[in-house]
Formats: sequence, C-alpha cells, structure tokens
Amino acid sequence: MRNEIEASVNQLHTLFEHCADFVFYMENVDGQFIYRYVNPVALEKVFQQQSPINQTLQQHVLVLETLHVIERHYRQALETKEQVVFRDFYLFSNTPTTSETTVIPFGNGEAVLAITKEVDILKTIEEENHFLRTLFQEQMNPILVLNTEYEVIKANKRFYETFGFQPNILSRNFFDIANLDEEKRVVFFNALANARRGRRTMVRQKLIKVRQETAEFILSFTPILLHERVVAICIQAQEYTRNIALQESLDEASTILKAYQFALNEAANLCMTDAEGVIEYVSPGYEKISQYKKEDLIGQTNGLLNSRQHPKSFYKEMWDTIKAGQPWRGEICNRTRLGTHFWVDTTIVPMYGSDGEIEHFLSICLDITDKRVMMTNLRNIERTFRLITENTNDFIVITNEDGIVLYVSPNHESRLGYEKEELLGQFYLSVLTEESKMVLSTELDVLLENEGESQLELQLCTKSGERVWIEAHITAVEDTERSEVYQFVIIAREITKRKQKEDELRFLAYHDSLTLLPNRRYVTLEFPKLVKQAITSGTALTLLYLDGDNFKRINDLYGHDMGDDFIRNFGQALLESVRDYDIVARIGGDEFIVILSNMSLDDDKRNRQTLQTIERIQNTLRRGWMIGSTHFSPTSSIGVASYPKNGESINELMGHADEALYVAKRINGKDSYHISEKYFQEDV
Repeated sequence: MRNEIEASVNQLHTLFEHCADFVFYMENVDGQFIYRYVNPVALEKVFQQQSPINQTLQQHVLVLETLHVIERHYRQALETKEQVVFRDFYLFSNTPTTSETTVIPFGNGEAVLAITKEVDILKTIEEENHFLRTLFQEQMNPILVLNTEYEVIKANKRFYETFGFQPNILSRNFFDIANLDEEKRVVFFNALANARRGRRTMVRQKLIKVRQETAEFILSFTPILLHERVVAICIQAQEYTRNIALQESLDEASTILKAYQFALNEAANLCMTDAEGVIEYVSPGYEKISQYKKEDLIGQTNGLLNSRQHPKSFYKEMWDTIKAGQPWRGEICNRTRLGTHFWVDTTIVPMYGSDGEIEHFLSICLDITDKRVMMTNLRNIERTFRLITENTNDFIVITNEDGIVLYVSPNHESRLGYEKEELLGQFYLSVLTEESKMVLSTELDVLLENEGESQLELQLCTKSGERVWIEAHITAVEDTERSEVYQFVIIAREITKRKQKEDELRFLAYHDSLTLLPNRRYVTLEFPKLVKQAITSGTALTLLYLDGDNFKRINDLYGHDMGDDFIRNFGQALLESVRDYDIVARIGGDEFIVILSNMSLDDDKRNRQTLQTIERIQNTLRRGWMIGSTHFSPTSSIGVASYPKNGESINELMGHADEALYVAKRINGKDSYHISEKYFQEDV
C-alpha cells in the first residue's frame, strides 16, 4: 500500500505541478483523512509553505462546521464511488474568495483526490439573479407584466394580495380579467399602446382593491426591450396615500433596499452617474479595480479612466444607446490611477425619475483583465502554432478518438497532393496503405487504454498513387472540454529515402552482388519457412548442389570481366530451368544451390521429379549463350539431398549434397549427378 501511495504521489506531482487549481490527495486512515500530497500552488496559498504532508485534515481545518462539510463530501465520494462536487460559499456571504471542489474516489475507499478552483464570477451571477427575483417578488408595489398582446405573463405577490386575483390569470388577456368601466378601459388602452410603441407612460386612477375598497394609484406603464424591440410591458401600481402604514412600508422597503445595495456592493463593481455622466457613487469594488478612492472619483466623469484604447466612435455609440433609454453592454479598457490598464465587462442601465426622464446611469462592471490576458496568450500561441505548422516539413495531423481528421498541416497538399478540405472530416486511415492501416488501428487502441505515446513507421498514399514512408510520433491527449474523450496528435517526418536505402542494404545483405541471386545467408533464413510449408502440405524438399566444370579456365583464358559475365549467365540459365517458386542461390565462386519445393515424399517419385529438373538444367547449359563473339556451353556436376530423408537442417542437407557432388565427380566424371542415399538419424 505504501509503495502504491508513493507511486500515486509521483504521478500526481507530474500531472498537477503547474496546475493553477488547489490539488489535495487524502488517504483515509481509520476514519481520519491524512494529507499525502498537495500541489505547489496549494502549498503556497493554503498552507503558506508549511507542508501538511502526513498530517490530518482536522489539524488544518479549525472551523468545526467547515470540517464537517468537507469530511461529509469526502466520505460520500468514497461510499458511492462516484465523483462529488460541492461549493464552500453561501449567497451574500463576506467570503473574499469562493471555491468549487471536485472530489474523486481512489481505490476501494482508501483515498480521495480533491481539486478546488475559484468560482467568484459564478457566485456573483447567482447573487444578482437571486437579488432580481427577490426584488420583483418582495416589491411593496403591485407589479403586472403583459406581453405585447396584453396577455398576463407575470405578476408579483403584492399584486395578487392587493387586487384579489388568483394565479389562473396567467396567459389571459388583461381586459378580460380587469373590472374596468368604459372610461378606464380607454385610459388603460392608450397607456398600453404608448408603452408598446416604446414610450413610458404614467397615469393616476382609482381602482378597486380586495374587499371592494377603492384607492387611488399612480400607474407606471414601462416598455421592456430586447434587441431594441418591445417584447413586454410592466405595469407598476403605487398607492397614492400618506397614511402611516404606507410610511412604515416605505421605511421597511428602504431598509431592504439598503441591504440589497450592500449586497450588490460586495458582489459587483458599481458606478452611478447623473444624466451627464458625472460620477455620484462608486462601490468599494470599483475603488479597488480602478485604484482610485471614491473621493477622487465622485464629481468627475469616467473620462478620468480613459485608456485611449478605444476610438471616439466607440464612446459615441455607447452614449447614443443609453441616452435613448436602452441598456448598453460591452468590454471597456480603462486606466488605473497608477497608469496600468484593466478590462471590465460593463452593463450600463438608464434609471428613470418619477417624471419618466433619465436621471442616472448605473454601470455594473465585472473585472475580465485576467480573461483578456489569457485570450491574448491563446491567440499568440495559436499564431505561433500556425507559423510552425505552416513552415515545417513535418506532417502534423490531429484526429478525434475515432481517427477522423480535425487538422492537417499544409504540407499534406504540397507533398501528398491532397487539398485540406479533402482530408478534414475523413478517416486518417484512408490515406494509408492496407498494411499501415492495420498497424495504426491496433496502436491507437493501445494508446487509448494506456494514455501514452508511440512511434511507428507508416506508409502514406499520395493522391497520384505514389507511396511515401513516414516515421510518426503519436500522442493521445485528453480533450480539455470533455472528460475521458481523447484526441490523437500525429507528428511525422518523411523517411522514404531512408527506407529505400534500408531496402537496398537489406537486399545486398541477402543477395550475391554479382548475380543478384540469393546468397547463403538468405537460404539459411528462408529454409525454416520452407520446412514449415513442407510439413503443412505433406511434401519434401530437394537441394541440388552445383559445381561448374572448368570455370577457372574461363578466367584464365578470357579474364575476370568475361568470367563475371559468364557467372551471371550461368545463374540466369539455372533460373530459366526451374519453377518460379524454386530457389536458386549462389554460395560462392562457381558453386550454386537450387532448392526444389513441393516434392514427393516417395523416394522413387521424388527421384524422377529431381531427374527431370536436372535434365532441364543440363539441356539449358548445353545450349549455352553468347558473350560478345564467344559462345559458351558449360557443364556442371550436381549433388542431390532431400528433406526429410537426408537431414532436417540446411547445413545437414548441404553437407550430404556436397558429399554426393564429390561422388558424382569422382565416379561419373564431369556433367554428372549423384543422389545421396544417406538417411537422417534422429538422436533418441
């Protein structure tokens, strides 16, 4: 177990040494979670470089409630053997940083891997969403939202309580449910029509409340816009009275709004200006990102923060939009008090006064400086990658785990003749030879299981049919957006000339340089294969050992050049005398061997087959050939041995055939043959 933990720690350090998230590897020992590994960023920011290794979780998490939350989720992951995700914040809390932790179980309940990342933006979004929902439902005034066909799509709790309606009014036409006389219907219709045209309208009307009470209301008809088009109308009813109950309600609402303001100040960076853009209020967060104190900002315009990174047309479009009563959203580069730049994702919302005129602009800003830096770095990396791939001689391919091409480097067009569009979306195997397809398919399956790297020699087919050899380095890379989904990165270099040279060297190693016939090394290598085929087919092999008669005299009379031509012609005569699948080899000087396959195991029948071949050889030699103006018709002595009768190895057969050759020359003279009668004796 200890060795396994140490191995896991080493692997984790390799994986998470440069990870920006906090990584903790915890071993469960008798119900206690022990730190076995933390990555460098966690060691620095969480433990201030004081190593917690081999210490318990309880020693470092001193808040009992937090300890119980963490231990509960750790144990949940171990018991369910499934990944668990939890957050360590609550909405509207004062926590300076917010985190989300993913817990992954290891082994059979022995350990967990916890990866913690900051999710401050997610918290901000949830707080704002919660704030807006609460603001709508808890409004002191009744609110009704209609679509442009005047059908009810939403109402808050106070609307139902004030006018006694039930939720079944949703989707019904307003004029069908409202108890209005003809005069009020005209007033409402005109106000709604103005709102549908994009104009905010306010009217004062007496309406009947629940229990048939009559009260006077100021009604505000406000258009709701989406992409500069009115999509809904909000009707807000404010009861026009000065009684104490209303004052108490207003005081309570003021208290709630102050709480909401405090929450917004903590969750977002806010800046409020008057209608001319003069700053009236900034939140603490806005002070922090701008590095100005609020006293330095209030009374100034946002021109104080102008970074000169945007053209005048950018700001003109922004002001035209918000002064027309429309929200504006965009990314702005501002300048801090110290002169450095920071980027904010900004939403500016016009705020109206009771007279329906714009009085303020509220800017809600999210700091995206780090995001912009990251995107710039990514673009630089992409630019560098393309420069490399477009100017390299290597073949670079990226495929998904099914082998479908996602990217190819430009030299696939210049060297292989394929347009990029012809390869994208196709299987990479389609440009390989059949043999290479099988090799690559097998290797990719292995890489998916082991998540490793591999190096292969593969053969590509160009568009014109030419074959190109490559040496490919293949790496399985996990998709950054989808867990357990992989891509293959293939970086290959052409080795066609090297393979051709290797083939030439291999040929020379196994062939005679003069006749280009197989040599002794080739025969030794191939003989076991011939024996296996013979055993499978139930046949024999016959070896003919040939020695030219008086070949030395050719060199003496005509010279070595003529002698070399003579040897080449002799080898060619032997090839013409045997079958295509028989082997003719030169083993040195004027000595040749012929291996005959598919011979009969019956001695008499095999001898007849052998004699037929010897006769063809002798006849071919007697016909001879011309070299220059000289005709040659040589003879040769032949010794014969067979497998399995005379031996099981090539050396045994050649030995017996050599002995038979000696007998042929000594007894029968030149241009003769002799068949070995010695039997192979297997050791018992």
